[in-house]
Amino acid sequence: MKDIIYDREGVFNKMNVYPEQIVDYLSIVGDTSDNIPGMKGIGAKGAAKLLAQYGTLEKCIENKSEMKGKRVIDAFENHVDDALLSKKLIKIHTEVELDIAPENSLNSFGPNPELETFFERYGFKSALKKIKDIEYQNHVASENDQGIEPELPQISVVEFESEKVFKKLIADKSNFSIHLDFDSSDITSRSIQQLYIFNESELIKLNLPDLQSALNLIKEKHLFTEHGKRLVDLCRKENISLPKKVCDITQLHYLIDQSAKHDLESLSNEYLGRTITSLENAQGDIESGSIEQQVANRLKAVVEIGEEVLKTAIEREVLSVYDEIDFPLFEVLSEMESNGIALNVKYLAKYQKTLEEEILHIESEIKKFYDGEINLRSSKQVGELLFDKLNLPAKKKTKTGYSTDSSVLEDLDSMGVSKVPGLLLRYREIDKLVSTYVRALPEMVSPVTKRVHTNFSQHTAATGRLSSLNPNLQNIPIRSESGRLVRKAFIADPGKLLLSADYSQVELRLLAHFSGDKTMISAFNNNFDIHAQTAAEVNGVEIDQVTPEERSKAKAVNFGLMYGQSSFGLSNALKISRAEAKDYITKYFERFGEVKGYLDSLKELAEENGYAVTYHGRKRFLPEIRSNNRTVKSQAERVAINSPIQGTAADIIKIGMVNIYNRMRNENLESKILLQVHDELIFEVVEHELDQMKKLVKEEMESVVKLKVPLTVDMGFGVD
Repeated sequence: MKDIIYDREGVFNKMNVYPEQIVDYLSIVGDTSDNIPGMKGIGAKGAAKLLAQYGTLEKCIENKSEMKGKRVIDAFENHVDDALLSKKLIKIHTEVELDIAPENSLNSFGPNPELETFFERYGFKSALKKIKDIEYQNHVASENDQGIEPELPQISVVEFESEKVFKKLIADKSNFSIHLDFDSSDITSRSIQQLYIFNESELIKLNLPDLQSALNLIKEKHLFTEHGKRLVDLCRKENISLPKKVCDITQLHYLIDQSAKHDLESLSNEYLGRTITSLENAQGDIESGSIEQQVANRLKAVVEIGEEVLKTAIEREVLSVYDEIDFPLFEVLSEMESNGIALNVKYLAKYQKTLEEEILHIESEIKKFYDGEINLRSSKQVGELLFDKLNLPAKKKTKTGYSTDSSVLEDLDSMGVSKVPGLLLRYREIDKLVSTYVRALPEMVSPVTKRVHTNFSQHTAATGRLSSLNPNLQNIPIRSESGRLVRKAFIADPGKLLLSADYSQVELRLLAHFSGDKTMISAFNNNFDIHAQTAAEVNGVEIDQVTPEERSKAKAVNFGLMYGQSSFGLSNALKISRAEAKDYITKYFERFGEVKGYLDSLKELAEENGYAVTYHGRKRFLPEIRSNNRTVKSQAERVAINSPIQGTAADIIKIGMVNIYNRMRNENLESKILLQVHDELIFEVVEHELDQMKKLVKEEMESVVKLKVPLTVDMGFGVD
């Protein structure tokens, strides 16, 4: 309901009660977030129906003998006191004496010419727009006693009549924006209802058959959009060619500021200093024209913001990343989302039963140590069990009580004093698997395609990695047996196989390349086990004498130092003292001197430039690295170390995806690309194309970039 003003009828249409009945309505319904009890058994519809009949809560109570329905009768027999208490809690008292007149609260700040000159001189563009907006609002307020912000000027709406007329409409214009109006958010079944193109001054309304003609005439002019992947998806499915300069303002803004919000509402506040209404909250209809004006206002904002973010992207030299990686990837992602992946629902139902039986077993085992009821999902109750009832040593406390996070439970379990911490760890693992995947995934199978369709985002993770949303198919645990059994639920269609292609230790290979460390380069070029080689170097033994424990420790160090881990972090990870961890790191850098020099140089370069940069030019802007706050600066330094490596790995697999997709189309293959899970790609392969696909995928993934060490891909295939 943000940014919408409701009159009396508007409130009724929204809530089914009138404004003067809202307090009584909430007194009946209650509000758990504010601990308002309400009347148990009566929901929103029931409350609205009662108030429509009797008018007020008090009248409902007076006529409770007339009530019908078991729940309603029970509510008025047992919960009237709760309703009356709720009314006292909800009602806002307006009779309080504040001892202050409205005029005494006046904010007298106002923009002045000196401030505007200052902002112009030093390039504070967004701040300058904001104070100019304040000037405008102040002028409006002085002209309007109510101080209500006027609507933006009406934008004329014209129909796409012909190519000739459209050509005249765009003749003297340079920048355009486009809006697609679908009848649903479901990518498997949605249809386009209406399209709009804004030409800097007019909203042009067109239908799908006219889109190709319109885009052909835009040619090499800029076409801005807030939903680039959506536009690409439509054009891919309709075989429509896009103009050369399609600019997704969301993705461009992400490239120049990974830490900010990228939705149009946030961008409008940042760049234009004005609030813009989300179409999801829009009131009105197409016929009345009110929605079209809101579409026009949004598209006007898209053009204005687009001009600014495009200019900044060029200034910061990141436009090539958009043109060469991010935008081409939209088409691949749109196809992957449409393809989806098949799910063995029957298998998951059986597996759910197995896990739920184990949950019951764990609960019964824990009850042996505690006589009474306990909610194992409650940190407070678990803390009381562990530290008050079982008298285990409390590791740390939070504001609300004992900490029972996984690190605490792991420490307690390693002590071997009680089996309860281990049972709790297992309980949490299973409980999360059931709620997040085993029970949830079958409910997300499309009724149209009978497959699960995720959404891939390029502007969520600051590292440059893709994110999988609704559902998140990238976070299914693979290290535990239970997690691997969840992955078995993803299956190929009959006559097809799932092909997995996974980059082997890509980040460590990048570390070897960037640092130029001869020992690491030699290990990779000779196909040695890099973790065993590291352990051998640090411990001064031959590689065949390295124990599994030494290799495991070396593996933790290899990855930890690459992520800017300190001796404190390493000691926690390996369960050793800080002195031992510090000694290990010292020995590591003695043997891998070039690695230390490289990691130190990353911090220096980031502080000098204000950003970290990947092999392909993606930049992670880090203003915090110049902070005087040591904690803030240290965190930025860790990001500066990690970003070039992790960001480059992310770019490599993105480029690989684009190259594979294009080659699959050129070779007219029936096989499909389905998923990306960090360094791994999943394909659904027609059986007779398996050998061809294995060769194609391996060639394209391993040749994305030429390093001092080889990029290698591990492959596997099966029906699940």
